[in-house]
Amino acid sequence: MLLSALLGTLGSVSLMAQSSTNVYSLNVVGYINVTVPADNYAIVADPLIASPDNTLNTLLPNSTGTYLKVKVYIYNPATGYTTETGTKTGWSLGGTNTINPGQAVFIQNPNSTPLNITFVGSVANGTQNNVLVPGYNLVSSIIPASGDLVTNSLTQLTNAVAKDKIFVFSTNGYSSYTAGKNGAFPGGDPIIPNVGEGFFYQNNSAASLTWTENFSVSNP
Repeated sequence: MLLSALLGTLGSVSLMAQSSTNVYSLNVVGYINVTVPADNYAIVADPLIASPDNTLNTLLPNSTGTYLKVKVYIYNPATGYTTETGTKTGWSLGGTNTINPGQAVFIQNPNSTPLNITFVGSVANGTQNNVLVPGYNLVSSIIPASGDLVTNSLTQLTNAVAKDKIFVFSTNGYSSYTAGKNGAFPGGDPIIPNVGEGFFYQNNSAASLTWTENFSVSNP
């Protein structure tokens, strides 16, 4: 349940630098696979830090038209959607938009076969904060952990307010979850989908709230 998709595919947990002294850097590195169904949409997230960055050009390289006609919808609470469309030689807006850990995007697959995407990178270590502004936020867990916002100690959201809502998208449409008077979501519901997926969070408050996650390589 905790980091289930990533930890089974670790590249290295302890990386030793090549030098005259032993210098160790603790990093969890690996990859995750996500699938966008044929002729459909999916909310996709990349909870890994890629190299050199998390732009579309790095995550979804399209110089040869691999993602021809595929659309990526990047949501900004203040301005709405920005759409990058795959061309024969790249992305329509230059491919500089990002899919950072904690962020999610809609991807539209126009093809008659599923679109399989592999993200490679490292896991953010330590305390991670995802700010959820008033209104709608298209987000994901910053760390590659599946579970829910109620019982999973890594991804638990403890400061929701009454009537906040979470919308999880699937090919059948949206499933919604509403926080009760005490700000708690229904226990046991799979509010966070699989690793590599995201969801809409509706912040019903007039103020931003912070979703804090903690992951330590030395004490996962």
